[in-house]
Amino acid sequence: MPGTRTKLLALTTASALGALLAVVATPAAEANDGQRATTTDAALLAHAKKVAPLNAVANALGEQGRGTFADTYSDLHVDEEGGFVTLFATDSTRAAKLVAAAKHAHPTIDTALIRVQNAAYSRKVLDREIDKIFPLGAVKDASKEVYYGAAPKADGSGITVEVKPSALQRVKARGNRLDGIPVTYVPGKIKTAASWRWNDSRPQIGGDVLVGNARKSGYVAQCTGGIAAENSHGRDYLITAAHCFPNGAGVYGEGGSTPGHWTGSHGKYFGKVTSTKDGWDAQLIDSGLYNGKGFNSDEADTPTGKWYAVNNVAYSYKGQRVCQDGARSFYNHKGVPCDITTSNDDYRYRIQWADGSLHNVRGVQGKGSYCGTEGDSGGLVFVVNDSRRRQARGIVSAGNGPGEIEWTEATDILHSFGLKLNPHQ
Repeated sequence: MPGTRTKLLALTTASALGALLAVVATPAAEANDGQRATTTDAALLAHAKKVAPLNAVANALGEQGRGTFADTYSDLHVDEEGGFVTLFATDSTRAAKLVAAAKHAHPTIDTALIRVQNAAYSRKVLDREIDKIFPLGAVKDASKEVYYGAAPKADGSGITVEVKPSALQRVKARGNRLDGIPVTYVPGKIKTAASWRWNDSRPQIGGDVLVGNARKSGYVAQCTGGIAAENSHGRDYLITAAHCFPNGAGVYGEGGSTPGHWTGSHGKYFGKVTSTKDGWDAQLIDSGLYNGKGFNSDEADTPTGKWYAVNNVAYSYKGQRVCQDGARSFYNHKGVPCDITTSNDDYRYRIQWADGSLHNVRGVQGKGSYCGTEGDSGGLVFVVNDSRRRQARGIVSAGNGPGEIEWTEATDILHSFGLKLNPHQ
């Protein structure tokens, strides 16, 4: 532990995507985010057009599955290459009614894209059992905890539970069912939290660099701005990862004229952390300003110096591709990673904050050739709607090497804080 000298927080292994000490060559300074862009990479636009009908179907089905038809809904798989959406449900008659209700609520969806497949258990039943062994939030006595993660099986046939490796055989000996539900035990790993795009002037947006005192005393954390939102009075907040800064901490831009050098120096003041939801790995930075003057619902994308409006929000489902605008990836010449495919849309995992505390989180897991790195924590996870708009899916939370990433979902986060997106400008 350092004395009075401030150090960068540098943690390794499978991590919530935070800071490193390494210095790399960086792009030219992005002194401001510039202006909203009206063009997007042609390949991304083509993909957005291709999957738009599938996403519309998935969103409509998921809406019913989380509501009136929770008794039969189990899962959704979006096959972006095959061009269809598979609905997993426990009852074929109820499934047909679910599809009809989705069509009634959203008349423009194409129900011919839907395939229905039987599932043994509803998501509601599986989640209820997972909640018993893996409740969200702070872990009170880590010495007694053996479960490191949990998720429903992709076909609704049971549960997969990640277990502390040293306890795996002991847990397996108890049997392969939880309250009658089949369970598969696999070795797990705690996600170790540590905690960078350049904008040091208001309003800040998704993808901007955040710097502030870390949860570990005497250290500095560096994260990425994620979801910009407002309350019913129009007060501006920026949402980043909960493991980044303690409540009450001041949050700043990155100081200096050469972004991406990870010096940890404070730039201009952004706001103060006022609230944390550790089960969603999310925290609020209060700007003290209103109507988009402090934070505005846009995200820093490419080309450099441009931004895009983030004006709608949705859940993610298996098979859907997403992007994330983590600042560290940008300054490591990875641009905006967009080849991330949702592999698990209801994933519980354990994360360790810099102060050593453990927290159970519920989110989504994605995989790809490159998904992110330390310093991307809090960055916006999104999909491209068109050349002007982006859809918020969540914020970057954790990872396990460059090929895996976890994020928590924007809809859940906004609901938990009682906020909405604020794309004013």
